Amino acid sequence: MEIQDLPSYKPIRKIPKGGLTDLHVCTAPEGERVVVRFIREQYRKDKTIRKAFKQGSLILKSLDHPGVVNLLEEGVCKGTPYMVIEYHESENLRECILHQNPILKRDSLTLVRELAAVLNYLHHCGYLHMDLKPENILIKPNTELILIDFDLSLRHKSTKHLKLKVLPGTPTYLAPETLVHHKVDECSEVFAFGVVAYEMLSGHKPFEANSVTEYKRAVVDPRRGAYPLHEYRGDISKKLENVVMKCLQKRVDNRYPSMALVLRDLDALL
Repeated sequence: MEIQDLPSYKPIRKIPKGGLTDLHVCTAPEGERVVVRFIREQYRKDKTIRKAFKQGSLILKSLDHPGVVNLLEEGVCKGTPYMVIEYHESENLRECILHQNPILKRDSLTLVRELAAVLNYLHHCGYLHMDLKPENILIKPNTELILIDFDLSLRHKSTKHLKLKVLPGTPTYLAPETLVHHKVDECSEVFAFGVVAYEMLSGHKPFEANSVTEYKRAVVDPRRGAYPLHEYRGDISKKLENVVMKCLQKRVDNRYPSMALVLRDLDALL
């Protein structure tokens, strides 16, 4: 399958950051811009990747939140599954951090709170995102935040943790209990939220390291706490810093157990 195999969608440009998928900005039949997404040719025979892509589509179909990218169409073309999602004129959070986009300083609390709200919604619906990182968060000029890429998302409605055979997502956003014991639940995603919020506010990771391996060691080492956020951003309120740092606690018992409680404390700061 190539984008030309979907003649209803007129390609405008290819987005060069799709990971395992090809992403094309296109004009839809009604004239609006959309993004057509399908598995890259070299990965199309991989059953695990195909299953994840289809699961991402199913999960997106069940969600309805302004902070979640909207699925417009799904299907199979020449044996390859594809999806059509809404297009947003935006940068992802990684680009905002690299470009030092002033929106990150101007609207710090708003953005952190928006991310907490969309994750709380996702957990309330019984899902874990499982790939929370700046690359999967779009930031629009009007300060709207959109969460994308649900291919690794999992169904989770129990208070018990899931134990995975293979570690999901990006290692530098995983909680200590996930790295060591492969355990995931709402609380482990609270930790991932803490890492992303810390980066959003400071432009830095919460633990100092010179490599991914060293960073993972720092995360699982109970003696090493996150570097104080105010050392990077002196203008951040102590209360906001306290919320983020509580999300980053190594011991599960010291961390927020749910995004609902994170959101409660963030709302109190507005």
